[in-house]
Amino acid sequence: MKKADVVLALIVLAVCVLWLGGRAFLKKEGSYVEIKQDGELVGSYALGEDREVDIGSGNHLSIRDGCALMTSADCPDRICIKQGKISAMGAMITCLPNRVTVQIVGDGTADETGPDAIVY
Repeated sequence: MKKADVVLALIVLAVCVLWLGGRAFLKKEGSYVEIKQDGELVGSYALGEDREVDIGSGNHLSIRDGCALMTSADCPDRICIKQGKISAMGAMITCLPNRVTVQIVGDGTADETGPDAIVY
């Protein structure tokens, strides 16, 4: 390996570490879970309150310790269960066969409802 290859590898590694560290440091925790089925809002629940929610006839969601987790589903592949716990704002669990989405949202303050970016 040439010296330039080593320098390039170190730069790429440093950028990756900074990017991952920034994501972990700047991650915002959400306040609510919004559950939608067929695009219609089924319910909105606070992450701070532990509860069990049945979604339609096939899915079951658990909200515990500030996280949401799909605990059961009658779909064949159960990918929604394998997605694990979510708590960061914008994180989502999706069950395509049952047309269910579970998304973490904020409390609606100005800094969360504004645009992410403005492009001219």
